[in-house]
Parts: sequence; structure tokens; C-alpha cells
Amino acid sequence: MTEAADFDPDAVIDAMAPLLGLLVTPAQRPGVLANLKLTAALAALVLEVPLDDHAEPAAVFTP
Repeated sequence: MTEAADFDPDAVIDAMAPLLGLLVTPAQRPGVLANLKLTAALAALVLEVPLDDHAEPAAVFTP
């Protein structure tokens, strides 16, 4: 698994935008970077939750 410190949002933009057929202008880039950094931080929180190999999703969510 890739560590959060290895995450390079600039590289993600440079690699993924052409694959998706997107043009990220210089004016848009700071917003895209901010969203990628936030998404990576949220993903890190989700990945911290320990699950065993037999964990099953709940049929009904009850807070």
C-alpha cells in the first residue's frame, strides 16, 4: 500500500487528466490540488479502520 507521504497530487493531475480527456487550466489547478489532497486525507481515515478477513457489510446502516 502506498503511504500518504508518497502521494503526489501534481503527478496524479499530470497523469490522469489526459487519460480522462480533461484539460486542467492553470486557474483550475489549485482547486483540483486541494480536492485531491482532501480526498487523500479522507481515504487515509477510512483505511485506518481495522477490518478482519471475515468482515461483512451491514445489511442496514444504523447509526
